[in-house]
Amino acid sequence: MPVYEAEMRHDRKTLTDLAHMQYDLFCGRNRTARGLLSVTLIVIGVVYGGGSWWSLLLIAYACYLMTSTYAASNRTARRLADQLEAAGQALPASRYVFEQKKMRIFNLADGEELDPMPYGEVVGLGEDYDAFYLFRSQYGGYRVPKEALGDRQGAFRSFIQEKTGRLFMRRVTPLNRLREWLRAREREPMHL
Repeated sequence: MPVYEAEMRHDRKTLTDLAHMQYDLFCGRNRTARGLLSVTLIVIGVVYGGGSWWSLLLIAYACYLMTSTYAASNRTARRLADQLEAAGQALPASRYVFEQKKMRIFNLADGEELDPMPYGEVVGLGEDYDAFYLFRSQYGGYRVPKEALGDRQGAFRSFIQEKTGRLFMRRVTPLNRLREWLRAREREPMHL
């Protein structure tokens, strides 16, 4: 008997969001190395370069490393969407059925059930402003739109964390933090 159900129809943005969350969850060492290398190159360029051409080149490369964090993720998501469209196929669309012991996945195009995912196989959980992410491996996962859960988002989060024994990693940018604050303000009663 299903505890929760949700449908997900991917578009280019949702594929990109999934790729970004995948990077956030599984490429922490890469992010740390990029950050440390960027800071090191900037220090070398500023302290030892004295405005020479090579110091400016080091600083420019450091800035590129800092700002291109998701470049590979974006390229992967774009390539997947391009390949599916070139083959005349629609982007993935699925129905998720969350039961007590596993998550069942159905392809919306033909109704075929894919391999179910027991909660013990989940290797990572992520959350952003719009969705929850459940990863079966570091190479693939599922995006569950929050709007599909309605007012049961908190209960869903608790249910999945309890069943998987993992916590959701939450990616909150300053813009998303502001959106959440504004959304909460809209729900408040008028103050006198």
